[in-house]
Amino acid sequence: MTDARDPGLQAMFDTAREDTADEAFVARVMADVEKGQRRTVISWVFAGLLLAPVAWWLSTPLLGAVDLATQLLPDTLVAVEGQWLAQLFAPVNSVAGIAGLSFLVAWALYRKISS
Repeated sequence: MTDARDPGLQAMFDTAREDTADEAFVARVMADVEKGQRRTVISWVFAGLLLAPVAWWLSTPLLGAVDLATQLLPDTLVAVEGQWLAQLFAPVNSVAGIAGLSFLVAWALYRKISS
């Protein structure tokens, strides 16, 4: 490393330090950014207010369908004789456990492929 500096390059850096942005320009840019942020927040609130009744309207049939599905599915997939063995395999010995495990494996594969 040396302490010698190129005079032309040093002059360019000195000129860049002197050319600062105009205060009015910065104020306009910040006002536009704040206006965009307000518009985004208002849009999300409006969309949420519109979608809340739709979600409330759909919740009853969806809960009924889930209740019916839970009544039709068996508690366990494989009957296990031993109490300790039944407790050990309980998280994956049901349809919900297999579905959850499948979702986690699919999510891990997606993360592995996409990154």
